[in-house]
Amino acid sequence: MFNLEAFALGCLILIACVLIHALFLLFITYRSKRELLVAVHKGQIAFIYLLFVACVLVLLISHMIQIYLWGVALYYFDVIHHFHAAMVYAGSTYTTVGFVIDPLPLQWQLLSVIMAVSGIFSFAWSTSIMFSISQQLFKTHQ
Repeated sequence: MFNLEAFALGCLILIACVLIHALFLLFITYRSKRELLVAVHKGQIAFIYLLFVACVLVLLISHMIQIYLWGVALYYFDVIHHFHAAMVYAGSTYTTVGFVIDPLPLQWQLLSVIMAVSGIFSFAWSTSIMFSISQQLFKTHQ
């Protein structure tokens, strides 16, 4: 069953998630590149690894905000009637772990697919940025 309202809401939240993630990634790439260049110049290897861990934590915050956004949307639009259940379902679906049984009414189940795509896309994007940063780290040890 195709539900235009579910599709529109899913697309709107997905776009918001992409924008949120883009802002976090811009911050990470701008800050880490600048800090990484300074640390490499000073030979601060321990600081470089701490910077990498800090980037991972910032990305975690970005993903948590996106999960929160999905959960709020599920609750606010009365798709899931309990806030905690909406948050847990959003986290389970966004991460594609799927440890929660799908509580969505049939007409809203398209949101599960869009939510999972949102998470897959964001995690892939995060991975590419962290790979890029780790390549820069590898260059410092040559």
